[in-house]
Amino acid sequence: MSAWRKLTFPNHSSKDAVLVIEDERANVLADPLRWRILEILGAGKSVAEISQTLDVTDARVLYHLQRLAQTGVVRLAEAGANSEEWRCLPAAGAIRVRETRPAEPMPTDVVSQFNQALSEAAEGLYGSTFQMSVNHNRARLSEEQAAEFGRRLLMLIEEYFPPGKGDRSGIKYGFYGVFTPIDLHPLGDAETEE
Repeated sequence: MSAWRKLTFPNHSSKDAVLVIEDERANVLADPLRWRILEILGAGKSVAEISQTLDVTDARVLYHLQRLAQTGVVRLAEAGANSEEWRCLPAAGAIRVRETRPAEPMPTDVVSQFNQALSEAAEGLYGSTFQMSVNHNRARLSEEQAAEFGRRLLMLIEEYFPPGKGDRSGIKYGFYGVFTPIDLHPLGDAETEE
């Protein structure tokens, strides 16, 4: 049984035209930010308008618009050298997309283990002496700083989580980390914010 998602674009010149997507392009449209862009698109918006509405940088919006344009779902009308003024227009009055299952960023069994451990920790199973850390941090780093952080983090992981080693009488700890850029600078903006 297939599930479908559908969006209509009000005031589109071809409002009766429906674009059906059920091939690999559906994977491109499964991205949550791309789908959100389509949801707010209406009859068309500029890069700057989309950026302001979704509170993400122009560069990030432009990247995702280019990916959407490659699928044929939207058209990107370039308006001069200033890409903030480029307009994104829907290619049809409606789209119908076959649901795809996105790749899991974290394996289900790992998620289950972490959720179970957090639940048990909240109930006091481990007592007051165990160590637990849950962090979400972000900062603007240079490429050199990011590379250095990555190297140092890997050294720590290799030291404390060596494969097949460790203290067998100790508590089993899990570590799952993602170190990735979370946003790009706005187009033409060389200033740093944090």
